[in-house]
Amino acid sequence: MLKGGKAFMVWTMLLVLSVSWGWASEPKDPFATRPKVQQPLGLREAVAFALRESPVLRGAAAELKAAIARTQQIRAETRPQLSLNAFTSTGTQTGIATPSAVVMPSPIVSLPPRSSITTNAMLMLPLATGGRLPALVRQAEASQRATAAQLETMRLDVALETKLAYLKALLSQEMVRVAQAYVTAMEERLRIDKIAAEVGRIPEFWVLRSEAELANARQFLVNAQRDYEIALTELKAVMGVHPDSQIVLAETLASVVSSLFGLKGIDQPTDKDSDIIKALEPFGDRRRWLTEAFTHRPELRNAAEQWRAQMEGVRVAKAAFAPQVSLMAMAERMNAKGEMSAGGYLISLIVGWTLLDGGQRKAMVAEALAMSEKAQADMERIQLQIAQEVDIALRQLRAAAQNLSTARAALTAAEEDARVAKVRYEAGRSVLVEYLDALATLVRAQLNFAQALYDLTVAFSQLERALGRL
Repeated sequence: MLKGGKAFMVWTMLLVLSVSWGWASEPKDPFATRPKVQQPLGLREAVAFALRESPVLRGAAAELKAAIARTQQIRAETRPQLSLNAFTSTGTQTGIATPSAVVMPSPIVSLPPRSSITTNAMLMLPLATGGRLPALVRQAEASQRATAAQLETMRLDVALETKLAYLKALLSQEMVRVAQAYVTAMEERLRIDKIAAEVGRIPEFWVLRSEAELANARQFLVNAQRDYEIALTELKAVMGVHPDSQIVLAETLASVVSSLFGLKGIDQPTDKDSDIIKALEPFGDRRRWLTEAFTHRPELRNAAEQWRAQMEGVRVAKAAFAPQVSLMAMAERMNAKGEMSAGGYLISLIVGWTLLDGGQRKAMVAEALAMSEKAQADMERIQLQIAQEVDIALRQLRAAAQNLSTARAALTAAEEDARVAKVRYEAGRSVLVEYLDALATLVRAQLNFAQALYDLTVAFSQLERALGRL
């Protein structure tokens, strides 16, 4: 048992160790390698960040590097292979030895029944393979190009996902603005109504109605702020940046529409229907957009390269019917105990030809042909899918433009109606319900207009993706 000062020292040391262990075991930031964004971001900047920082794209880029390495491995098989080998042995009987399986070419050496040291150099060169090795190289190159096209496809997907996340954040931000204006208007309405009720100009229950409407407006604001924060969180995840990033949206839905279509002042109370229709005139040429999509869509290039790879696979399978010819050269020197050193060289032309295999090669060719037919069917399917996506995107764009014109007109009417209703109510010529109804209609018109702007930008982004544009 420890007593007095010794016990105190022991407990002090244990306390220090436990505190030190706690500091040492503090969890590290799992996102330490992710960049933090502390600046206003426009739509283009957000997409650029995502294309640079997305882990999905880094993984796809690594797959392309692996495909390039596989092509280099196949090319290496068409070149000379040289190995240097050494064997040391002792015993009472002869034996056969080969080097490690990773050593190529791999010689087979006969070892004598006594202590010996054998050195060996071996060279192998394929001379004729029935076209197998060239076809394998072309197949690997086609697969490499298909992987590159797949990477470009993923870049388009990440760009679209980032655009949609950014636009959703803009829509949520607009909802917050509308909700905040609604709360401000109801707070001012309630303040004025309380004064009017105190002097007997309006009944007391109208104040209660204003209080109830203000409560609804505040609830609407809280929900809008929640949706905005969630939208920013989703945007940061899509961009691949640190979750603690403080992103500020540098644009509005109206500014994005102005940038895309050249529509200035779209959010101002003027009629822009003719401008919207004029801006969409180029999108009426369906054939032009289909041609662009078939030219630029990486999915189609991927399918075409997959088909080429499968066709080379057919040539690889057919090459098994041809003789296989290779050149082998070997030099060897052996030092055995009790004997003089011996050595020599060997040059050999090796010819092999499979005569009977039970139908295996024929089945391999049939399998390769079937896979090439499937690749061709996949290419046709993707062509139809691209045409469908372009057609749908064009229709959605036209519908979104029409809805924007309707929402713009409705907003203009709602703004004027709310102004008149406010004047009539404050002049005592109408009841509170009429004003509140006009205010609610204005809020709905503002939300519908924001939604229409959002739908138009989303439709355009989806059209860009259908055309193969970043």
